[in-house]
Amino acid sequence: MIRSAMGWSTHQRVVLMLVWTVGHPSVCVAQDLKLAIHIHSTVSTGSLEPADVVTSAREAGLDGVIFTDSFLRRWEYGVWPVRSMFKWTVEQPSVVTFGAARYLDTIQRLNHSDGPLAIAGVEPASFYYWHRSPFDRRGGQMRGWSQHLLVFGVRDPAALAQLPVLAMDAYHGNQGAKPHQQVIDAVNRIGGLVFWAHPAAAARLERFGSAESYTEPYPHLLELTHGYQGFAVGDIAQAVLLEPGAMWDRLLMAYCQGQRSEPVWVLGELDWRNPNERPLDHMLTIVSAAAKTEDAVLEAIRKGRMWVVMQAHGHAPTLTMWQIAATGSDRYASSGASVQSAEAVRIQVAATRDMPSASAGAAHVMLIRDGQIHDERTVESGEIALEWTQPAPTTRSFYRVIIRDAAGMLYTNPIFVEPSGL
Repeated sequence: MIRSAMGWSTHQRVVLMLVWTVGHPSVCVAQDLKLAIHIHSTVSTGSLEPADVVTSAREAGLDGVIFTDSFLRRWEYGVWPVRSMFKWTVEQPSVVTFGAARYLDTIQRLNHSDGPLAIAGVEPASFYYWHRSPFDRRGGQMRGWSQHLLVFGVRDPAALAQLPVLAMDAYHGNQGAKPHQQVIDAVNRIGGLVFWAHPAAAARLERFGSAESYTEPYPHLLELTHGYQGFAVGDIAQAVLLEPGAMWDRLLMAYCQGQRSEPVWVLGELDWRNPNERPLDHMLTIVSAAAKTEDAVLEAIRKGRMWVVMQAHGHAPTLTMWQIAATGSDRYASSGASVQSAEAVRIQVAATRDMPSASAGAAHVMLIRDGQIHDERTVESGEIALEWTQPAPTTRSFYRVIIRDAAGMLYTNPIFVEPSGL
């Protein structure tokens, strides 16, 4: 049964959260931190020094930046049959040329108690292969170079420098998911986090010297690999993966049905290189962390305690509550977590909209259950406060929410509901 919306005031929501905190003294009150993720600096392909990026983040009101400079930008072609003797190589600035230890230290030194948190990461390209001979007039074409991953949370420079990128033969065609899985496995062994970068981005055609690089969208690799924590979306076109019943829901259903060992989270990315591209706060990942520290932020991301906000004209809906509670007990869960229940569950979502009603128009709210639109609501007011009650779960299920209006879009990570004893 779906219950009608509750007209919660901001005061009522604060009181409710205080009640939950008092009733759960071991629960740490989290901070909702605004992060810009997937940022390039002058270490690789960006136009700003890392320190200037952090200054820009402070001016934009952000709480943190996750740098993901290009790990290695090196391409080579050896002439058959003596490839090792006769080959040409193109190399551009990257974390490898800058030095992994120097890079980690440079980013760490940007952290001050009164400024945005700076976290170091890299963007590796696992593999590319040659599609044709470089002796034709166009000089040859590399395929798959822009199939990228985002890696962060690796603090050992030696381990970071040894990521197994470009470890496979580039002269025998597409190797599928195998080279990417090798990198994912390596990151897991050294305790890092790994997300797929821009898997639904439009096809990319670039030139490096006399060679072309061509990469098609690669969302299929999300289903062909495992062990990664999630994937990133960077604009409305890429958000097609988040539509009801699309790729993300298929991955979440695979987890619910025991076909994947871990859920897959989504985060927002900018793929940002210079201030003229887009504002740093255009695509945000809001991370609900126990503290404004690297450890707390990485732990929250690992557990899916985050949601994605895409701003329009500097505004977007602000999530103030997203939780599911078991009605017959004190058990509840928020983004990324699970709640077990032998009775009905109560689903609550609340958000504020900071644009004037005449500008923002109506908000469209979708509650998605197991990949299907469970309910849709239109909210005309500046505040969103909705509640639903669902019967006791019989299998593991997931719920997530999409909020859209003229001020932007908001995508929550899922909450899972399970029968007691599962």
